[in-house]
Amino acid sequence: MPVKDRVKMGAMDACERARQFTEVALGYNEEQAKEEAARCTNCKKPGCIAGCPVSVPIPQFIEHIKKGEYDKAYEVIAGTNSLPGVCGRVCPQEEQCEKECILGKTGKPIAIGNLERFVADYERAHGTGALPPKAAPTGKRVAVVGAGPAGLTVAGDLIQKGHEVSVFEAFHKPGGVLLYGIPELRLPKEIV
Repeated sequence: MPVKDRVKMGAMDACERARQFTEVALGYNEEQAKEEAARCTNCKKPGCIAGCPVSVPIPQFIEHIKKGEYDKAYEVIAGTNSLPGVCGRVCPQEEQCEKECILGKTGKPIAIGNLERFVADYERAHGTGALPPKAAPTGKRVAVVGAGPAGLTVAGDLIQKGHEVSVFEAFHKPGGVLLYGIPELRLPKEIV
């Protein structure tokens, strides 16, 4: 059975893009996300997970998208990735998880990053915004130096484990390279 072509993500018109610096990529709508998710073959040895630096259970979250269970898809992603809205936009998926997708051997791999972005954007627009559960307080205090993506991620992980965390940052706002290094047209500041 031939695999459908990859669902292309829309982008802002070039003439409109030339007059502003807002995000260029428009993201998937629900129909596009389900169509792209339907391409996933649920292979027995999903190389995409091994290719992901934070080991997101990619086939699991894609399966939830197929069923329209976007909240469950978000829970799966958030279990290992603290910044899915960021990673769905700027993570080099084509060199990591998508590179390991079996569909890439004969055609185009699943648009994993586009699907991750869809789920994160859907949660942002329609979700509860609930924080993950925290373990009982351990009484331990931890200082994290730097509020870039790594510092914020480790701080979040430590808080979930019950530690008291203080984050120190030299700049005016947290976010590091996400805020000060990546242009608005690629990663809107409101997402950070």
